[in-house]
Amino acid sequence: MPVFNPRNRLVNFRLSEEEFDKLRASSALSGARSLSDFARNAVMRSVAHTGPESSAASPAADPRTPSIDRKVLELETRVAELVNLIESLKRASESAPAAAMATGETQQ
Repeated sequence: MPVFNPRNRLVNFRLSEEEFDKLRASSALSGARSLSDFARNAVMRSVAHTGPESSAASPAADPRTPSIDRKVLELETRVAELVNLIESLKRASESAPAAAMATGETQQ
C-alpha cells in the first residue's frame, strides 16, 4: 500500500517514568498500533481543537472539554494501573504454589 502522505518530520520530547507509564497505559487502552501512533493522533487532535479553523459550534469550544478529557485520561490510566496490578497479583499467586512445592512446603 503506497503512503500518500509520508511522515518524514520528527518531533522529540522527554517524559518522566510516570508520564511514560501513563502514555503507555493510555495507548494500550485506546488500541493504538504503537506509542508513536497514539501520540501523533493525540497531538493532531489537540492541534485541530485549538487551531484557528475551530468553530464556536465545535465541541472543543466548550471550556469544559479539556477538563473532561483530562479526567477521562486519568481514569483510563488508573484502570490500566489496576489491570497491571491484578495481573501481577495473579502471576504471584500462580507462582506461589509452585515455589512452595519446589521447597517442599505444604499448605495446611
